[in-house]
Amino acid sequence: MSNEENKKEILQYILDSKFALLNYVRQDLTPLSRAIGSFAPDGDDLYFSSSKESAKIGEIANNKRVSFYFEHDNQELENWKSLLLIGDAEPLSHGSSDFEKAVERIGARNPRFRERVANGDTANIVLYRISTRELEYLDRSKGNIPARKLVVG
Repeated sequence: MSNEENKKEILQYILDSKFALLNYVRQDLTPLSRAIGSFAPDGDDLYFSSSKESAKIGEIANNKRVSFYFEHDNQELENWKSLLLIGDAEPLSHGSSDFEKAVERIGARNPRFRERVANGDTANIVLYRISTRELEYLDRSKGNIPARKLVVG
């Protein structure tokens, strides 16, 4: 399978995901995972949002390397699929074209986020762009093979 075919399949897997796990490391080196529903792909990269009051905001500022793990519910083992996206999370500036693009993309996927934006609640959120460096896509429907690893950029 070509890289372009892999990327199309991966993009569809992200679009079909309701939630994902954001993984990051605290300053004391404790790894943490948080469920995130407000995310949207942008090519190889990914946008996501968080509340400004969230503890993860400070932790990501200290160590911007994060991963996003996608796994659909109720999968049969022989057809198991999962995706790990690894990259650096950078906050977007309010009012920037990237910020507006993230609002549009996340809002198109997530009704709750769209409602918050419609209510003027963007001042209470932080939007990030993950610059993807690696993707690991596991697809057991193609046999018991290792995850396909794609280096991006």
